[in-house]
Amino acid sequence: MKRFFLFSLFAPLIVACTQPAEDAPAAPEAEVAAAPQAPEPAAYYEFLWCEFGKNYTDESRDAYFADFNGIVDSMTERGLGSFGYRPRDWESEDFDALWVNRWPDKETSEEGWAEWKAKSGNETLQTNHPDVLMCGQEAGTNVFGYTTYIPKEIPDTFSVENPPYHVDNLFCSFNEGKGPDDMRAYLGDHYMPFLDRYTAENPDNSYWFAIGVPDFEPAEDYPQDFNWINYFTSAEEAAIGIENYETNETGLQALMAEVVTCSDRALWNAIPIRMPPNPS
Repeated sequence: MKRFFLFSLFAPLIVACTQPAEDAPAAPEAEVAAAPQAPEPAAYYEFLWCEFGKNYTDESRDAYFADFNGIVDSMTERGLGSFGYRPRDWESEDFDALWVNRWPDKETSEEGWAEWKAKSGNETLQTNHPDVLMCGQEAGTNVFGYTTYIPKEIPDTFSVENPPYHVDNLFCSFNEGKGPDDMRAYLGDHYMPFLDRYTAENPDNSYWFAIGVPDFEPAEDYPQDFNWINYFTSAEEAAIGIENYETNETGLQALMAEVVTCSDRALWNAIPIRMPPNPS
């Protein structure tokens, strides 16, 4: 079976490492580097490695999702949002799909997982929907948490009502001699002003992004200090925005390359599974 490797999320205006879950491998201590009045984390995201079973179809998947929502509806309301990501126009031997949970914070996540396990949520899904979708249930093994920041307000034009919507990501590592202060300066002095110009020229655009810090020690096979995630309402809008950026913003890219080295952009189709009460 294939497995889905996760995204991480890194803050552009604050760089911090949170403490791992009790059953996750400990991450090294890191000093918080933040600008004055740095923003608070927007959410706590978890990425579950998933495998498709022999009975997986769009119909069986949707029935699985409906049963999942029924179980969560019976639990304490904690603002959980869930989403599915799948590669677009490429394949990997490492994964099939990713289940993404969005919680208000890590404490809420831990409370939710405790109740989920007490209700035997995963066992119920596997019994009711055998060999459809198998997703991770253990922090640090196949569930990976990220402290998430959203520096650009999610625009009203962004929507998940006509999925799939677009997600892309780049894994990045600091160049020798560079660190969080350099990245924060790049973002504040260059990237955020670029976004102001882009929005002024494209007022109907749906673009936003999230970047953050992994709540675990990244695997050696996937070296990264952070990951940058971009969102658009559609793949069509994303293609235009990406082409504009890669063609016309070479100077901006060169400035970023002085600070970090990033992987190639990976494209994903994303679908909503459960919308949180306040998704912004």
